Amino acid sequence: MPILSSCCFCLDLRVGTKIIGALKLIGSLMSCIMCACTLVLLMFVGVGIEETRKSRPTPDPLEADDDYIDIREQQENALEWLKDHIDMIKILLYIFLGLSLLLVITTSMLIHGVRRNRQGLLLPFIVQESIMLVVYVLLIILSLVSLGSKMPIIYCDITFVVSFVVDLYFLLVVISQYQALGLIRMHEEISMK
Repeated sequence: MPILSSCCFCLDLRVGTKIIGALKLIGSLMSCIMCACTLVLLMFVGVGIEETRKSRPTPDPLEADDDYIDIREQQENALEWLKDHIDMIKILLYIFLGLSLLLVITTSMLIHGVRRNRQGLLLPFIVQESIMLVVYVLLIILSLVSLGSKMPIIYCDITFVVSFVVDLYFLLVVISQYQALGLIRMHEEISMK
């Protein structure tokens, strides 16, 4: 018996699963493009940081204006932080790019599995979405523990919670469609005997 009998209280599970697949496919393609563009941008930023360091003259403390010393120090601190963490940011972006490409593949399998009534093609999407839900929970916990409870962090965590709830509902719809396809297959096998 499927967990849900319909999607959004008005759509058939099959139609709802196709819509979820289309939305996830569009989102994952956009995510791939964003990650690739950000990686290219970081490559240029890394080169720019080195060029800025080489071309920046050392300021004379006697001639420096007191109003701009704090701003200059903040800029140098920001550049130093970015230079120190740019490799970690690139690695995270490569991981997100790989996950987005994997989501393109599993979502395509989901759409094809629903169209052709192939229950096994829904399973990779279910597994990947289950893993992503665990990642959402870990991100929420890690951001609160490591970054504290500042308002921007709380707003970011609220978006993670909303994404978690929406993805959980989407996963329940897909699992219900998976179960419904199993019932259809079982009914076909019984009627063939």
